[in-house]
Amino acid sequence: MKYMNRLTNVIIGPISNEPVFWSVIAFALSFSHILGMLPESMTEVSVYDVRNILIIFSGSAFISWCLSAIVWRFGLKNIKCLLYVIAFLLMATDLFLLFNFGTILSSWILLLVKETNPTESSEFLSRSIFTGATLKCLVLTVGLGVTTYCMERKPKVVRFKRDWQRAVCALIALPLLTLGAYLGFWSVRLAGLNSQFDIEEWRAHHGSYALENTVTNLFYSVKYLNVSGHDNATAIRTCVDAARQPASSTEQDSLNVILVIGESYNKYHSPLYGYYLNTTPVLCSQQQNGNLFVFKDVVATYNMTTFSMKNMLSTNRISDNEAWHERPYFPVIFKKAGFNVSMWDNQRPSGADVSCFDYALGSYLYAEDIMPIAYNEHNTDTYDYDDDMLSAFMKESRSYENRRSTSKHSLYIFHLMGQHSDAAKRFPSSDDLKVFKASDIRRADLSDSQKQIIADYDNATCYNDYVIGRIINMFKDSPSVIVYLSDHGEEVYDYRHFVGRTHERNKKKEAIKYQYDIPMMIWCSDKYIQNHPQHIERIRQAVGKPMSSDILPHTLFHLASIKTPFYKPENDVLSKEYVVGKRILQGYIVEEASSLRSRQ
Repeated sequence: MKYMNRLTNVIIGPISNEPVFWSVIAFALSFSHILGMLPESMTEVSVYDVRNILIIFSGSAFISWCLSAIVWRFGLKNIKCLLYVIAFLLMATDLFLLFNFGTILSSWILLLVKETNPTESSEFLSRSIFTGATLKCLVLTVGLGVTTYCMERKPKVVRFKRDWQRAVCALIALPLLTLGAYLGFWSVRLAGLNSQFDIEEWRAHHGSYALENTVTNLFYSVKYLNVSGHDNATAIRTCVDAARQPASSTEQDSLNVILVIGESYNKYHSPLYGYYLNTTPVLCSQQQNGNLFVFKDVVATYNMTTFSMKNMLSTNRISDNEAWHERPYFPVIFKKAGFNVSMWDNQRPSGADVSCFDYALGSYLYAEDIMPIAYNEHNTDTYDYDDDMLSAFMKESRSYENRRSTSKHSLYIFHLMGQHSDAAKRFPSSDDLKVFKASDIRRADLSDSQKQIIADYDNATCYNDYVIGRIINMFKDSPSVIVYLSDHGEEVYDYRHFVGRTHERNKKKEAIKYQYDIPMMIWCSDKYIQNHPQHIERIRQAVGKPMSSDILPHTLFHLASIKTPFYKPENDVLSKEYVVGKRILQGYIVEEASSLRSRQ
């Protein structure tokens, strides 16, 4: 019994002796996060939302418990005022951002602050500080401060008349503090990570739950900004140096090279790769006409957008131990070779509400030093649907055509939202676009709701096919070549009851198949086929060769007939000198690429 009393005293002591401090700090560190995840109507709160609230509050409750224990045990009453001020400032900052911009503190916000000059700062404050949203933030923060001051003037200690009362309170607090301690353990692990990949992998496991309090989120945002800043700075210097290197195209006639990057595309949900539903009627028609060449064995190097894209767009090769930031971004080479480069990115970070993953990529692709050497034009807005982005492109590019230089070569890059989760939100909710329904899914082991998730994914795939078809129509009457591939794959109840991607080190072959195998295809207009019979023959010979997405730029250089010191024929799947390397996924060797076909 003595040991039990000691245990309950350890658990309850900081709370019962500093009840005001513990409750106020726990509230201040979790309030903005709870507000940010709640639905607009309280009638829509689900069990899932309640679970998230408990997770959010547990992390804040544990941090507050630790601070209360320090204040109580060491008698540091004077430090309470400082801790209150810090907690209120953090809460006020998050509430200001949440009410005005729909976001909380993040690496992207810190980057914007870092890059904002005094004039821009004053203009920003003048627009935002005298708003109803800011007034609401001020009222909540001051109200909490006044309430705390009144309660702390007559501090009370919660005393229990019976031991069983203390034991019951300890049993109630123990699960909450245990979960908070577990999240705190994940936060401590973050402190030892020093690379972007490790931090993103940390977050992809359980780290995202650990961020659901103001303190840990601030620490994460600062650390991620610092770590990514080093790699980005190296990459930018590499690109600036590459822009000074010679590059040219031997192409005599006009040429359009178009790169279309999909998102979360499970190729086994396309009849081009054996699926039983016709989710890609446009592409199947183009294949039958002889304009589309479908590659059979291509994998993404990562199942995370940030690192897959960075390695796909840089001229490095991972199996040669080349880091993405050590080799230049390939549009820089195209622009140096005389191509007009147009970048239309429907995942481009815009505004204040930017996820960490969008920040990691956008802070590089749209850095101030990158844009003038990589693009002639680029979009500034993003769109609910990819087709809307194409409509904006066609409208704005017409005026661009009238003012661009006399260059006859162009590179167009379209980065789509594709089948990004939630797939049901990736196509307009009109009946004519809901081609497939739950009853079309031949899976007796799944419920109707699970079948509907697959049907929604297949509808998003069909909509993606329509978008690609529209891009084809834009360029079908000109000498043009389109390369399409996805950043990574996606599981959609393919062999187990799971949707999405996982980040464990030792994946099963089935998980590798659906998460890393990606579609890749090359479409050639009739004029391109007529002008480049030698390229067409090499494409036909290459469709069965194993390939990783990180060597894509070298194939694009081949298709555009670009001469540059950064082109390596051994990395070009269309070259006779192409060398099949080891298959490296998520930064580690999985197997030899030549043996990959055996798992399919």
